[in-house]
Amino acid sequence: MVTAPEKRLGAPFWRFWTSAAAANVADGVRAAALPLIAASVSDNAFGVALIAACQQGAWLVFGLGAGVVADRYPPARVVAAADVLRVVMLAAVLTALFLDTVTIPLLAGAAFVIGVAETFRDTAAHSLVPRLVDQTQLERANGRLVGAEIVGNEFLGPLLGALLFAVAVTLPVALDATALLVAVVLILTLRRAAPAIATVDPAGSRPPLLVDLGRGARWLLSNPRLAAVTCSGAAVCFADSAWWSVLVVYSNDVLGLPEAGFGLLLTAGAVGGTVGALGAERLAGRLTPHVVLAAAALLCGLPAVAIALGGSLPVTAVMLAVSSGGFAVWSVVALSTRQREAPPEILGRVTGTHRLVLFGSGMVGALVGGVLADSVAITAPFYLAGALATVAAAGLLVVARTERRGQA
Repeated sequence: MVTAPEKRLGAPFWRFWTSAAAANVADGVRAAALPLIAASVSDNAFGVALIAACQQGAWLVFGLGAGVVADRYPPARVVAAADVLRVVMLAAVLTALFLDTVTIPLLAGAAFVIGVAETFRDTAAHSLVPRLVDQTQLERANGRLVGAEIVGNEFLGPLLGALLFAVAVTLPVALDATALLVAVVLILTLRRAAPAIATVDPAGSRPPLLVDLGRGARWLLSNPRLAAVTCSGAAVCFADSAWWSVLVVYSNDVLGLPEAGFGLLLTAGAVGGTVGALGAERLAGRLTPHVVLAAAALLCGLPAVAIALGGSLPVTAVMLAVSSGGFAVWSVVALSTRQREAPPEILGRVTGTHRLVLFGSGMVGALVGGVLADSVAITAPFYLAGALATVAAAGLLVVARTERRGQA
């Protein structure tokens, strides 16, 4: 008898995986290229930082709306439309580069629109996976997807973006757009494999938009298991952003690393994250989701304490790999649990609510980390990360224990 973990994921999933991998490489190329283009246009540090803020801030504005769209329309079509919009904006940037008319406001506007499109794309993509694979294969499928995301976003894409920018400023933008076009072509083959799930009331009409926007949040609040996952995720993202936001300063002031050395540290993190993503399925098959998530939360935060105590390059590199691996495991198991337990007709809105909380927490965590590093000590955010991760893990274990008692 063939057990569930041994089943093939299937051709539709692998087409989706290839599309996602191409889009993630595009994201990584853009993450490296846009700041470099901005720096070549202006030496104003705020202007360069504004590019990243505009793209990330889109989640806070459109996260809930993206969930409604993902539930009302075929997710493959939403993903394709979002990628087409990103290609259009990249074409505008590319045209401005050829005409030598690029400005910081233009780049910031393009980054915001691209961020809006990415918000809709990612939410719909999370709704798409459960329609392509069996529920028993969610950890395996999400592990492959998160692994591809880490390689594309954190390693291959930024490397290509920086190398191509050194050759010609237009090349990384052209590669970004081309990779997204490939992603669109592949995702359009999945429309029949993943149709929309109707969200109408018995009278045959859709509920009001404001009611729809809050439905995912209301469902999360009424579900202690997933509410605990979201709350722990907020704590983990806050903690992770707090010390990662000052890691480059730590590597320079404490470790004495040049910029190239910092890049190697990030590579160590990417390797650890990829290993964690691919190994999450094994852990999920042996332990309950909340126990795995609790262990992953500890692996996210406690390595930061080890880095602060160690103060050496080898310890930092190893602990970065461990922390990134823990974060990848947490992402895979949390995502799979949400896809498995949330009703399919509101999965997009539940996902939008969950990610809105995590993105908001991460942004605040980065700000707090910077304040603590300046006003207390450079290592203060690292110790805070360890404390918050411990609290998050304890909360998850309490929920798991309460659930076991309720089932007894």
